[in-house]
Amino acid sequence: MKAIWLSHPLDTDTPLYGGDKGIDIRPDKSMARGDSCNTTILKLPAHAGSHVDAPAHFIADGLTITDYDAQAWIFDHPLVVEVPAAPGILLGPENLERIQQGTTHTDLLLIRTGFEDRRGKPVYWQNAPGIAPETADFLLARLPGLKAVGFDFISISSLAHREAGRAAHRAFLGAGLRIFEDLSLSALESKKRLDRVIALPLRVSGADGAPCTVVGFLR
Repeated sequence: MKAIWLSHPLDTDTPLYGGDKGIDIRPDKSMARGDSCNTTILKLPAHAGSHVDAPAHFIADGLTITDYDAQAWIFDHPLVVEVPAAPGILLGPENLERIQQGTTHTDLLLIRTGFEDRRGKPVYWQNAPGIAPETADFLLARLPGLKAVGFDFISISSLAHREAGRAAHRAFLGAGLRIFEDLSLSALESKKRLDRVIALPLRVSGADGAPCTVVGFLR
């Protein structure tokens, strides 16, 4: 079994939703300046880089990051679908028809669009794809065991469709589906099966979201 990264490393060039510049990663102590060790100061939003939205992000009294037990971050039946996406498109049920009805064991759906190829360009946050609100009910009808959805663009909410994006957050999170945004899915190999995914968020008490380290296992 081969392990691969499904999350991007965080750095000061990490794109943020709306073009925000809220990440600060800088040295604190430095051995080069005579300190006894090297240390680093991290300042970043909870929804920075590859991260997860918990229900509390849009749902009053919704679950937070620390309301989940450890097992909830291990997905033993992931499903990957290839859905090429142009800038600004809203992905809806018509884009996901290939998902078969009654796939009961799938617990994580990963939507690979290829849009992460644009991650170093302004279009990645300015005009990214999004997901239509009605897609949540469609997916749960076809994948009744679904626990989370992830994809390789910056947010379920496209800046070109803000109201639909807010509605999509409420639809997915209100149905108990966690949302993994800004993932790195380019390393997935079409000839190998994704057997398991471990997606570990930064465990901040009561947080509505958190950066994640995500590892996939190919068989």
